Amino acid sequence: MQSLRGCTGSLKTMLIDFECSGGYAGLQLAYHADTDELPEKVRDELLSLVKDSGVFDMKPDRLSRQQAAYPDAMNYRLSLSEGGREISLLLDDAAVPESLRPLLSRLQDLAQGEGT
Repeated sequence: MQSLRGCTGSLKTMLIDFECSGGYAGLQLAYHADTDELPEKVRDELLSLVKDSGVFDMKPDRLSRQQAAYPDAMNYRLSLSEGGREISLLLDDAAVPESLRPLLSRLQDLAQGEGT
């Protein structure tokens, strides 16, 4: 995978705050990172997933959590900050756009200590 440094010229630090909870087992996970402190492979993968998801173009008020979509739904909190851009989302499984699912899945893996 080509480094995003080469693609964008200069790479900005991105702060990632992710939490998920719920599911059948009452899972509670968190992952907090500064992309400047991550291994290059993980950093590039996350930045690519963020870009591909279009998360900074999403309207948080249109993605709000659904009223009890189903009893064991996963709930997600995602906050991203890069340069002057910031977004915070609070969603459950029913409200997650397809384009955001790969990013949430990877962050959940990282929160579980997989693939660091």
